[in-house]
Amino acid sequence: YDWEVMNDNTPIWLRAPKDVEQADYNAFYKSISKDSDEPLAHVHFSAEGEVTFRSILYVPKTAPYDLYQDYGKATDNIKMYVKRVFITDDFEEMMPKYLSFINGVVDNDDLPLNISKKTLQQNKHLQVI
Repeated sequence: YDWEVMNDNTPIWLRAPKDVEQADYNAFYKSISKDSDEPLAHVHFSAEGEVTFRSILYVPKTAPYDLYQDYGKATDNIKMYVKRVFITDDFEEMMPKYLSFINGVVDNDDLPLNISKKTLQQNKHLQVI
């Protein structure tokens, strides 16, 4: 049986920032945030040390209409990946509450794939991120 690669694209957050065009950043933002506008700003970075991760974070052009009404509400704007596999977007402690409007992706290679949400919330690698 011959295998055929269906998707040979590298995730945008794994590419070097100099290799990604602004149009790619804008298209990715629109796909993860469901926003029709382009972002105001973005930051694409990788961190190495005790924990290794890559990330792209976006600041929306306009504030959400319910920013002040739902201040303490949990948001699902940050997507957590481990080894390019989506794990969760349910993190209250990933970003401070006053930055709940930030959208983005964080990909970590140090966490195990078969991790429960409770274990993940208590993981020291996540606290460093």
